[in-house]
Amino acid sequence: MALNRRDVLAVTGLGLVGGGLGGAFLGGGTAGAAPAGGGYGKPAVDGYGPLSPAGAELALPAGFTYRTFGAAGTRMSDGLATPGCHDGQAVFAAGRGRVRLIRNHEIDLDIPGARQRALGPRNAYDRSAPAGCTSSLYDIGSGKLLESFLVLNGTLSNCSGAPTPWGSWLSCEETTDGVKAGFDKPHGYVFEVPSDARGPEDPVPLKAMGRFEHETAPIDPRTGIVYMTEDNGDPGDGFYRFLPRRPGQLAAGGRLQMLAVTGDRTYDTATGQRVGEVLETHWVDIDEPDPSDAEDNPGAVYSQGRAKGGCRFLGLEGSAWTNGGVTFVASEAGDGENGQVWRYVPTGPDGGTLQLLFESPNARTLNQPDTVGVAPDGTILLAEDGDGEDDGGDNWLKVLTPAGGIVDLARVIAPLDLHYWNPEDFPQPGPVGASELAGACFTADGQHLFVNVQYPGVTCVITGPWRGGHR
Repeated sequence: MALNRRDVLAVTGLGLVGGGLGGAFLGGGTAGAAPAGGGYGKPAVDGYGPLSPAGAELALPAGFTYRTFGAAGTRMSDGLATPGCHDGQAVFAAGRGRVRLIRNHEIDLDIPGARQRALGPRNAYDRSAPAGCTSSLYDIGSGKLLESFLVLNGTLSNCSGAPTPWGSWLSCEETTDGVKAGFDKPHGYVFEVPSDARGPEDPVPLKAMGRFEHETAPIDPRTGIVYMTEDNGDPGDGFYRFLPRRPGQLAAGGRLQMLAVTGDRTYDTATGQRVGEVLETHWVDIDEPDPSDAEDNPGAVYSQGRAKGGCRFLGLEGSAWTNGGVTFVASEAGDGENGQVWRYVPTGPDGGTLQLLFESPNARTLNQPDTVGVAPDGTILLAEDGDGEDDGGDNWLKVLTPAGGIVDLARVIAPLDLHYWNPEDFPQPGPVGASELAGACFTADGQHLFVNVQYPGVTCVITGPWRGGHR
């Protein structure tokens, strides 16, 4: 059963509207073109110019400005404090010039000040788990936050996810911790949150979609198939798809599969790859998507697929559906370990093509891309999460041009600060580099870019002279 046009247009989040892989956004270029000349760090010819501080958090090009809302620790409409660690999110149209933002909070017990308890008293999946999702109603015209509240409670390390064509948010846990780690329930699942939720939803782990270290889960709006990335690292990561038994009803179950390169049962994408080469692929079944040993072995799902010939990726992070396929990043892969940008396009029910669009030659060109955002015209945005050792300690939001170049769009200037839950118990740290940016997503008209400064956590709304197709 294919989703209808109304379903497809119901959401204005990442990659569910628009066309090719970037053309109008920067001016010139051919939408959907593979990077030319090998794509190895070509200098950008058509960029936005130098960046300068536009506020306490971000440096932006001339003519761009931003507003902030939803800072960690501020009081929400439900009386709870806004959680920190802002991560993946999606924007949904709410009428009358307003949008609804559903935002992940990637909290785990490794964050200083985090406590082993749910964010609120209601509908917690696990009362010992401190993460979840919030909902914010934002007025575009006035730039004001009208309301905010908790909508997913008692989950763990909610990293990214994806909006669905039917108007909900898939929130992904990036851990397989469970009762052995002191929690009440197992983790490592995907949870679905309706965009119109008015409080904490009854949380249902979608176990058929796998128990592994999830990152993102974009959906083909035509078929309802969900594509998922994994960020485990060792022994490797898989690129998955979930074939729902009933498209649009993920809780009804389905089949989990892992991508394989046809003709090579041991294919490893991490090094030795050639930009622009097209690989033919197929899918192998995962027999046990919810393995009993997942807590001790976070790669238990991956190992099943690898044994059947599934290909290995390294450090899969953000992804987005755009122009008939999935664009995703392998943040730690490449010959220089600075990151790769891949694209998968289904060509039939059983397979498709895999192509390396870009591989970073050095950290200053692109340093371990994490979030993938898509403008309404299909332009790809990449937010870094580098270690700071080779690029001056900065994290940037960059644009991948159709010609394979990289253009700077924003830079984080706020120092990394993890201490906001309980500062009286934890001394304030000094600057230790910059926070990462996360959750880049546009409004449907392409005029407003929402992006998070992850630590301690605040949402920024960027406006400016976007080029072509965004007016």
